[in-house]
Amino acid sequence: MALPIIDSMLRGDLRRQILSTLKTEKEISLLWRDLMKATQGKQSLMAIEKALVAAVETSGLVQVSADYGNDREVRQGAEEARKQGISSGEYNYTRIDEELSLDGIFNFTTETTPTDKFLHLLVKVECRRTIESLLMLVKSVHDDAVVRTYVRKLFSRISSFCKDTNDLYIRESLTQLYFEVYHTFKNVLEKGDLQSYETDFENFIFDWKGEFPDEGVVAKYSEKAQAFSPRVKIDHGSDTLSSPPAEQPHQLAAKPKDKFDIFLEAANVFTFSELPKIKELGTSQKIRQFVECLLQEKETVADTFGHTAAMLEFLGFFTWIADNHVSGYRLNQYDTWCSKNIMGKSSGTAFKHYRLSVAVSPTDTKNESYKYLGWKYKESVIEEYQRILKG
Repeated sequence: MALPIIDSMLRGDLRRQILSTLKTEKEISLLWRDLMKATQGKQSLMAIEKALVAAVETSGLVQVSADYGNDREVRQGAEEARKQGISSGEYNYTRIDEELSLDGIFNFTTETTPTDKFLHLLVKVECRRTIESLLMLVKSVHDDAVVRTYVRKLFSRISSFCKDTNDLYIRESLTQLYFEVYHTFKNVLEKGDLQSYETDFENFIFDWKGEFPDEGVVAKYSEKAQAFSPRVKIDHGSDTLSSPPAEQPHQLAAKPKDKFDIFLEAANVFTFSELPKIKELGTSQKIRQFVECLLQEKETVADTFGHTAAMLEFLGFFTWIADNHVSGYRLNQYDTWCSKNIMGKSSGTAFKHYRLSVAVSPTDTKNESYKYLGWKYKESVIEEYQRILKG
């Protein structure tokens, strides 16, 4: 869901000045005629991707099949994990059966050439493909935390593209996509605690345009958004309405979450279970065993959190978040997250002391961080991990 076609329109061979040297208007007109089929009626994700590959990759303009293949691998991997009982988010899964269309809120610029038609169709179909891919992801992963991660990354990319281009058609189309995704997945998004993305339509446009949209555009948007009220379906191992379903007398009470469940739910906002070393464990039982080891209480507080800090350092959790989830992620943000989700602090960066202690030399007793004991477990956490992996 990296929007490779729009990226090429900004930086690659689909830039108008480059495209004009690669294809004649006649050649371009042949490409967009086939692409029109992907906009007619409800098309499957496979059909949409096939049309896009034919339009831009077979014609030698943009490589997109690798991106589509990566998305398929994620979905297939998630489905296989659920079959094997590895998935940790099955009881935190909101079904998405309805989607919002904001078609008609913008008066798009007139197309006067085959190139205009081709580029506009590409934007439209790539946006359609993005929605369909997200809907398929929901059905595959059964984990709201994972879906939130992908949606937030998409929001960040859309916002960046809107600021990087002056093409009004691209900007308005991406704005439409952004708020179609926002409202379609709103019930999933609002269950998370990292809502740093823009949710106000007018403010979003102001951010890339420098002024608020016309009142007519706002009115059209508001009418469609307010009329959209999908039923919320949250699955708890069965196809049930609302969350949570009323408990029947003959049903067992839901198992309360312990600190390990709570940690995993928070960590999977950053796809913790996809960390290479966690994924290598292979089964949900081993992942659970590892999390229990990660959070185990030891003889002192310094030992407990020093051990956890050393284990997270071994996993490369901070680097994973910074590289894959939050652009510009800083250590103080990481310390705040760990302080809350590991130490149970409502605020502050207390975990920082334990993180810093991991890199201290065992002989450097004058270093203030020495007393937090992360250094003590730097080697032993590797042995603990190996025991669980091979066990």
